[in-house]
Amino acid sequence: MPKVVPEYKEEAKKKIIAAGREVMSKKGYYATTMDDIAADVGVSKGALYLYFGSKDELVVEIVKALPEQIREVKMSMSHATDPIDSWIAVLDFFLENNAEQNALIFEFLSMAARNPEIAKSFSDNMELGLRNATHGVAELQRRGIISPDADPRTIAFAMASLFQGIRYFSLIGVGREELRERWIEMGKILFGYKGNPELAGKGKLVERKPAVRSRTKTLT
Repeated sequence: MPKVVPEYKEEAKKKIIAAGREVMSKKGYYATTMDDIAADVGVSKGALYLYFGSKDELVVEIVKALPEQIREVKMSMSHATDPIDSWIAVLDFFLENNAEQNALIFEFLSMAARNPEIAKSFSDNMELGLRNATHGVAELQRRGIISPDADPRTIAFAMASLFQGIRYFSLIGVGREELRERWIEMGKILFGYKGNPELAGKGKLVERKPAVRSRTKTLT
């Protein structure tokens, strides 16, 4: 078995994870083979098995990598001055995913009931997201930007629940404009919005440049 060069290991894993998500989005989890993923990366299937012992192990890592998206959302919101602008940024970021990508998330979620490792990855991600959202809501309450009446963690739970519902509506074909309109109104209700209703949701956010996934044939 060829030896993995340590300094390339993490970068190689990231490339495989990105390829796995891309191929599974197009073909679905069950129709995707490790050969398909190896071909997308540009290496042999044997090279993939140096990093992941099975397709399910790769899924666990794909799920673990999802919080990177949340961090990218936070960067895109860094110049937003209104909580509703930030709320919209979250929606717009995730709506960039096409139906295939959103369907893959639900496919992974369905696997969580039978695969404890996948379930744990989702659970860890959710707890991290809830903690971050809870702290963010508490800070906005402290600054008097949103209503202090509700418990911050309860609001965080509501935010996560609403987003999964919006993802479902998007997947079954509800139009983007209606999703966006309802999302804004739900945000105002959820936050006990205290800003200028004429300006809410009209601020400009930093435009993110799409990530470019480079390919390499040297994973070992």
